[in-house]
Amino acid sequence: MPPFDRFKPDPHIHDPKQLAVWKVEGRGAETDFRGLYRGSLIDEAFNDGWTGKTLTEITPPLLQPAIIGASRQCANTGCAVYSILQTYDGDGFAINLERLLLPFGTDGRVQVILASLQLISLHGTVSRRDVVRKFEAHCETAVSITIPAASVLVRHKRMTPQAARDANAGI
Repeated sequence: MPPFDRFKPDPHIHDPKQLAVWKVEGRGAETDFRGLYRGSLIDEAFNDGWTGKTLTEITPPLLQPAIIGASRQCANTGCAVYSILQTYDGDGFAINLERLLLPFGTDGRVQVILASLQLISLHGTVSRRDVVRKFEAHCETAVSITIPAASVLVRHKRMTPQAARDANAGI
């Protein structure tokens, strides 16, 4: 896995306003995450500043299994994790929170997780200030998948899994 200082995001792909950066602390079931950065669109959703706080401190209890569980999966496996959490607006239409967690580190240990977040509603606009309360009241995990790094490098079956592992080791 690449070190975080080598990550150069293209703002058209990873909008800095929708990113959060977490420092990984501890291991296994005791793993927690300390906020290092959150983009301005994430700020709109939360009234309290949480830079410097842990993910456990700021995540509502109902959301902890999905949010912290996926983060621990990413930290403990070194794999990307993609999830979709779903709630509903006042008219009963779905609001999705798409969350992509990307691990960064050295020597096989995840040290930082970059979270790319996207709110999606196919039936209107989403008020970021109100949506957190919606997720706190009702939340379902629609999708949660782990994406091994080697699988990303296997393109059109031209690269063998061993070649992908070897290429990934050099990142």
